[in-house]
Amino acid sequence: MTATTSASTDCRSCHAPLTAGARYCHRCGRAVGASGDRTIWVIAWSAVAVFIAFIVYFVHNRSAEAAGPDMANAGNVGAGGPTSAQRPGAPPDISQMSPRERFLRLHDRVMAAAQSGDTATADRFAPMAIAAYGMLDTVDVDLRYHAGSLYIRTGAYPEALALADTIQAQAKDHLFGDMLRLEVAQARKDKAGETRFRKAFLEHYDGQIPLRRPEYEEHKAMLEDLRKQLQTN
Repeated sequence: MTATTSASTDCRSCHAPLTAGARYCHRCGRAVGASGDRTIWVIAWSAVAVFIAFIVYFVHNRSAEAAGPDMANAGNVGAGGPTSAQRPGAPPDISQMSPRERFLRLHDRVMAAAQSGDTATADRFAPMAIAAYGMLDTVDVDLRYHAGSLYIRTGAYPEALALADTIQAQAKDHLFGDMLRLEVAQARKDKAGETRFRKAFLEHYDGQIPLRRPEYEEHKAMLEDLRKQLQTN
């Protein structure tokens, strides 16, 4: 009688006490019934694991196929044909890129698409670029300006103006702050604001350019072209 009670209340594998009516051991998972039940249990869970692994693999490959070509070519619009690393379906190789490089590459992808009239691509990548900016550990004036241009692209004008404020709080009369405010006024069709910030840019230009800030040197042609455009309008 005692032997029968022990067999029915203890696990035959790990000898853990079993709850009355339990079908499986709560500690090791062994079936309470015949020894063959544990094999079935293991096979069932193995099948579930294989199925989950397949779903993860499928979703990952679909994501890589959708985003791979665009990410691989981000910032290189108009270049030659795709390399082996950029072929359709290949995941983007960003393992060697710094956070700053990733942000700028996405920014360039958005702006190039917008300039070419490909609004669908620009709208698709703009949120990704803004998210990449948010992940930067440190930012400078140049990065703030690029982020501001993305905010303007997505209609987030207060965010763009806030960046203009931080730029000129760091460097009074900085041309990039004037440009962001001018671009917001143009996007909003604010004629009074457009006139005001066009005047501010032109007034600050001659005093700022001789400072030879790195961002001015990098965007020298853009600044010169904007000045000529504003002077003729």
